[in-house]
Amino acid sequence: MAVGNVLRNVREGESQLKFSQAMNVSREAISAYETGRASIPRDVASRVMQIKDDPRFAFEVASEYTGGAWMGWLDNVDLHRSAVREKALEELQEAMEQISATSSVNRPDRGRHDDIKDTLIESIDVIVCLSHLVAVYCQEYGLSWTDMWREHRRKMEERGYIKKKSAPQGAR
Repeated sequence: MAVGNVLRNVREGESQLKFSQAMNVSREAISAYETGRASIPRDVASRVMQIKDDPRFAFEVASEYTGGAWMGWLDNVDLHRSAVREKALEELQEAMEQISATSSVNRPDRGRHDDIKDTLIESIDVIVCLSHLVAVYCQEYGLSWTDMWREHRRKMEERGYIKKKSAPQGAR
């Protein structure tokens, strides 16, 4: 689903005019974003997340702005919390088996690219599935997607995995 379509869904019946005022842009700009005539600027996307806190929007923005190097929102799967949980357990098991079967002790061998590629695909499956699990649980249990990521970022900073100055503006 394109970012513009998700933006339209995120508005949840709110008029373009009212939404544009909250976003501090014109109604015409919202229309252009929703129809794909214009890309959503970073500051507007950030404001959408601050106000709407919608993981679907975050997924789509990440996918579009990285040129597809992140998965958009899965819109053709069962996203009931119990189905997502079961799929997460299945994907985790498959990835653990694939990772366990792949040795990383020896120097990388070009002849083993298929094994490594399979491991990476299984790992990406887990990343996508668990990201959706977090999103679905946040929505179902009334938790903030953005706050969960802020809490995680603080945890990474406290452990020294990332420097405090590397946190994007507004993430602290």
